[in-house]
Amino acid sequence: MKEKINNHYIVFGIIILTVFLTMIFQRTGIKEYARFNTDTLHYEKGIVVEVSAENLEYNKDLKLKLGTQDLKVRMLEGEERGKEITVTNYLTTTHSVYAKVNTRLIINADRPENTEVYYTVYNYDRTYPTVGCIMILLLVIIAIGRGKGIKAIAGLGYSLYLVVCLLLPTVFSGYSPIGMSVACAVLSTAVTLLLLNGQSKKTFAAILATTIGVFFSLLLFLLMSSMTHIDGFSTEEAEGLIMIQESTGLQIKDVLFAGVLISSLGAIMDVGMSIVSALYEVYNHNTNLGVKELFQSGIEIGKDMIGTMTNTLILAFAGSAFVTLLVFVSYQVQANQLFNSNYLSIEIAQGVCGTFGIVATVPAAALIAAMTLGKKR
Repeated sequence: MKEKINNHYIVFGIIILTVFLTMIFQRTGIKEYARFNTDTLHYEKGIVVEVSAENLEYNKDLKLKLGTQDLKVRMLEGEERGKEITVTNYLTTTHSVYAKVNTRLIINADRPENTEVYYTVYNYDRTYPTVGCIMILLLVIIAIGRGKGIKAIAGLGYSLYLVVCLLLPTVFSGYSPIGMSVACAVLSTAVTLLLLNGQSKKTFAAILATTIGVFFSLLLFLLMSSMTHIDGFSTEEAEGLIMIQESTGLQIKDVLFAGVLISSLGAIMDVGMSIVSALYEVYNHNTNLGVKELFQSGIEIGKDMIGTMTNTLILAFAGSAFVTLLVFVSYQVQANQLFNSNYLSIEIAQGVCGTFGIVATVPAAALIAAMTLGKKR
């Protein structure tokens, strides 16, 4: 009981310290830069109360309705809250927001000084369905995972907080993307695993194994990016990054690694914890096993995990690139052209380095767990 209380103190201490440091940074260290002045633009919720007129044609090939709609929308927030406005909804191949009565929309209200407000339909209001699906997921996690499900959600919330409130603003403000991403990865791993498993040699072994996996992923990415000449300047957003760098000191060359680490951290953590946990269970059933036998068992367990986890990570990157690759096909891109393009080189580097981190975690977790258990004998 005392150990659980102490564990909660440690976790809450880390979280409170993180929040405190983040608040200090946001007050004193954050640098501001905006590419566009959006002071006059306001995106506000509304609901369609009447479709006054329609001039639409159905495109059978695209399966889209194209044309215009005249809508009366009751605003649900903003300066016009409770009032009805009239807006023309333009439906095109790239902006097909077909509205009916009671359709909830996001209205872009442009309010420049000394000029009438100009309204456009921005998009569907996806707040309720998105939040609803998230709530279903959380309820299922809690129903199946019980206490650990709640702790898993808390760990996920902390990880998202690190990315949104600490990693993004610090990197944006010119701090080292590599240093900050590694720091956030270690903090996320520590809090998540301490929440799920409490203070124990098993937890600390998993944290150490995950950190080692992240370190090897970093090493390979630094090597691969140097050899293939890819960095932040190779991205499609390079022009925007340069404009940010001029105002905030953003370290463009290293921003790619932060994305690689965040996208692969969950898989690396999963492998580290799973192998350590499995070896502890093996040892509990046979305390006569030595370090060598436990290490070999960890490697055997890891072999199966390597097969599934590498598929998971590589396919995740492939899925994110799928639409872009379809467009490349339409341009009749040649094999050498595609393989050596900046876009595909970055995607390959992300998949390879994240997967390498997973593979490197297997022997690290097996060795650390085996040595930790061996000392018990």
